[in-house]
Amino acid sequence: MRTTYEDLLRIARRDAIAACNLAAGDTTDLAAGWQATLTAARHHFRWLRLELSVQDFTDADGGSAAGPLAVLARSLGAGADLLASQNRSTSGVFEDRWLVAARSELAFITGLAARAAVTRLASHETHDAERSQRLLRHLVDVIEELEFHCTSGTSDLGPLLGLATTLPHASVDNGCRVALLAARWQSAHDATSPGGVLARDLRSTTAQLRTVIGYSRHLTGLLNQPGASAEATRELERALRTADSTTRCVMDSLRTRVSDMGGRSDAAAEAAFIDLLQELRGWVSDGKRLKDRRELLADSRAVALARDVVDELMHSAVRVAELQQKTVAWLIARGQLFVPKPELGKRDPEFHNRPGVWRLKYPQPSWVRTNLAACFDQLTADLAELTKQLSIAADAACSIAGTSTLRRPYGPEHFSGPPIVHTSRWRWAPPTYDALFSDTNRDPAGPER
Repeated sequence: MRTTYEDLLRIARRDAIAACNLAAGDTTDLAAGWQATLTAARHHFRWLRLELSVQDFTDADGGSAAGPLAVLARSLGAGADLLASQNRSTSGVFEDRWLVAARSELAFITGLAARAAVTRLASHETHDAERSQRLLRHLVDVIEELEFHCTSGTSDLGPLLGLATTLPHASVDNGCRVALLAARWQSAHDATSPGGVLARDLRSTTAQLRTVIGYSRHLTGLLNQPGASAEATRELERALRTADSTTRCVMDSLRTRVSDMGGRSDAAAEAAFIDLLQELRGWVSDGKRLKDRRELLADSRAVALARDVVDELMHSAVRVAELQQKTVAWLIARGQLFVPKPELGKRDPEFHNRPGVWRLKYPQPSWVRTNLAACFDQLTADLAELTKQLSIAADAACSIAGTSTLRRPYGPEHFSGPPIVHTSRWRWAPPTYDALFSDTNRDPAGPER
């Protein structure tokens, strides 16, 4: 349900072959189409940590790019955009050996486009012979450099192929809409700062997780049929059952042992969940009861869709649980949560003996604020267990949906531009991957020429 880097490379290769086949008969502006392709390829190469040394073709007459080369430019640009959407959660796949293979594939695709431009340039008479000669020399230089980066025997891109977009495809189909809204629900939690979270927000998040778990258990029960994924389905059911019971413990701790100062909070995540819940209810029920297998999973396409939806729900749920666990740890460390006074007294014997004038003048409160982690040990243990069980469920859902190789970015960390790399035309030394995620490793002198 999400576009992957493998999909976009396959489309780009197809478009490059189409450009070769249609080169001689195409009558759209060649210079503009080629320059659009080169610009997209250059941007794509930068996200693969390579700077092309060949210059742009500056003699283009400013016409709008059209035809097969413009189509290829859009495909290459989409691949660059997908790489730009990645962050630290998927940074581990950007190893040099995979990048070398990706650069080789991209060089081959762009080289096909350059050869298509040469073929078309030679097949048509032109009134501006000098401009055509300049374009031909430019194309030859580009092909020469791209051939240098086409490395034989490095066709395996490894985990780079599994890099995916941040959101699933948008669709009018109810199931696909559920998957999209689940990803948006997760994104809303990603964007929520721990400092603006109150105890009632934690209770709301736990209720959201419990609701998602409940619907996922229903869908998993419908999918539990004999087959290759039967064991994974049973593992998913066990993890969801345990996670459901754990959410009750978390809710009980949040209701009886945690409080805060009150105030206003950001309800963006809650609003996103309401949208998800409405779509989910409309898909799995008829307004009065939950649909059975014959109604919801009428054919193989519906079964595949349900597997994808459970996969997206579990991927989002485990991320939300991780964020809740980190948020609670953040609030405890800064002493922003209250506990019943007897709970603190049990774990801090000196609490009742500490001097203080206010004790003589004012009644002692029944709730006290503390950063003593031991006062929240049951809550933190339950949150850790919830995250663990949802992680197991997410892995099982990936196995059922066949998306175990899919790497979906999550978190608010996105980067404003590709890394600055040092390159020369015939000698290139790969920098460390830290350059992609650090603004301090920048050379103001620019790329080496």
